[in-house]
Parts: sequence; C-alpha cells; structure tokens
Amino acid sequence: MTAMSPAQVHALAEIRQHLARCTQAGDARRSDAYAACFTEDGVLELAHETIPGREAIRAWMGAPSVIPPPADGAPGFVSHHLTTCHVEFSGPEDAPVEAVARTYWLVTSATGLDHNGFYVDRLRREQGQWLIAHRRPRTLWISSASVLHGR
Repeated sequence: MTAMSPAQVHALAEIRQHLARCTQAGDARRSDAYAACFTEDGVLELAHETIPGREAIRAWMGAPSVIPPPADGAPGFVSHHLTTCHVEFSGPEDAPVEAVARTYWLVTSATGLDHNGFYVDRLRREQGQWLIAHRRPRTLWISSASVLHGR
C-alpha cells in the first residue's frame, strides 16, 4: 500500500464532508441541497430505477415520501449513519480529479436499526468541489419492522 499524497489526504477530507452533506440533505428531504451534491449529468442508480441528471434527481428527492409513524404515535424519521469509507483516486497524485468511494451506511428509524448497505460513488472534482457523478446504493439487510415495509 502506498502512502497518500498531501493532495489526496486533503481530497479525502473534502469527499467525506461532501458525503456527509449529501446524507444530511437526503434525510431532511432538502431536494435542492441533495441535487447540488451531484454533477449536472450525475446519475442515481437505484435497484429498480435509474435517475439521470441533476434536475431529475432534484425532482425525485422532492417527491412526497411518507415515513409511517411508529405504532406509539411518535413522529416517523429515517437517519442515515455513514461508517467505513474507502476512497481510491485517479488523476495526478498532486491534484486528483476523480475518485471512487465505497461507503457503508446504517439507517435508524423509530423502530431502531432499520436497514443497512453501502454506496458506490464515482466522484469528480468540478469548479473547485467534489461532486457525485454516479451513485449506486445497495441495501444488504432490512429489518422486519423497517419503515420500508410501509411504503
């Protein structure tokens, strides 16, 4: 394993911040902030649907999403928690311009641990910031009490 260059270390920190920003925007259903995490031609590749382009991603995130409340009447929510993240860079070591990140996530809801999986993100540096060019989330496990069963 080779050591990361100072530019790659800096890029890694920027990418992790960007992924956190994207996750929080998604949980809050802030469609403009979520879509801004993607390149103009970015793609969100879901298990049963592919959403091409920032505007389509914005519309998808802005669509109504009902998280059913738990049986006790408390408000419904989902909260993604990013865990292990491995990033590989391409481009010059002193100025990486593309990266692939594999990031594991856990989702909590009012029912507790709800589901988990990972993202595979291809990122590009554009106009001084890292953006997601392609995101492919994959779910590995879903609780029998998951809010996903209510959809």
